[in-house]
Amino acid sequence: MVKKLSKLRFLIRNKTLLKTLVHSSKIKNIDCNTINGTNLRGKYHFNYKFDCTRPITFNEIICWLKFNYKNNLWKKCADKLGSKDFLLENGFGKYVVKTYKIYHSSKDIDLDELPNKFVLKTNHDSGTVFVCEKGKTNFNEVFSKLDESIKTKYSSRLGEWVYEDIVPLIFAEEFLETKNDIIDYKLFCFNGKFEWGYTVQNRQVDSRSSLFEKNFEFQNVDYIFLRPRKKDLPPKPDCYDEMINVAEEISKILDFVRVDFYDTIHGPKIGELTFFSMAGFGRFTKKQYDFKFGKCFERTNLFRLINSKKG
Repeated sequence: MVKKLSKLRFLIRNKTLLKTLVHSSKIKNIDCNTINGTNLRGKYHFNYKFDCTRPITFNEIICWLKFNYKNNLWKKCADKLGSKDFLLENGFGKYVVKTYKIYHSSKDIDLDELPNKFVLKTNHDSGTVFVCEKGKTNFNEVFSKLDESIKTKYSSRLGEWVYEDIVPLIFAEEFLETKNDIIDYKLFCFNGKFEWGYTVQNRQVDSRSSLFEKNFEFQNVDYIFLRPRKKDLPPKPDCYDEMINVAEEISKILDFVRVDFYDTIHGPKIGELTFFSMAGFGRFTKKQYDFKFGKCFERTNLFRLINSKKG
């Protein structure tokens, strides 16, 4: 109930509540594996005319990339296990979370081989993550959800081609002891330059996000979720500069990427690498930020490609 009320308030701030209510059934049936379908969903979803064939905004460009760009390295890094290999191969091993075991099915999981507390994930989708503790976790429920996830073709949802060739797997990895509550620090970098990011906290009860720029400067705008109250804003990590430097180095290789970090007691660790944030449908409560962050692509090699195909 708390999450539903929070989402309702976000839509009100975003000025898209009426559109969402009126067109909710239509949105569910739109095929976002097509350009026309994506533009139609964008029309219902955003508070501006959405056109991914001539992209200007951040979300339009993300959607343009789904139909006009392919990169095998992006595919490798979209696989959560493949991204670990990429990081190890390129000298970022100290930021990789330890993997204990990899499984094709929950039936393969032997809990006796794992420590008392650990994390179970799938490698091919978003959000299938379970913090597990022996004696407390309902493993029957967790295993059922994991098996359901690996049966799903994630790329078919919203046209995100980076997931299309991933063989779905389950893996167990180290539980990270964080300095504060579990907070994601998500950094968008464009060809070696950090431009903006956001945090996500309180996922289990009422997800909140805080958008920031440059020197961890919070902005008065909501992205995806409502902002936390001022007294609940996340702290600037002691390792913030290190996070930025690492993310920028990674983006020099990948051109554009979102690098997700955790601030742990053993230093920053990378959770995942992402290219299609919210599949190109991440709403800002102030649409000028969508246009502002679209301009960040001007420093990338992708920008020349986008311009060459606009016609």
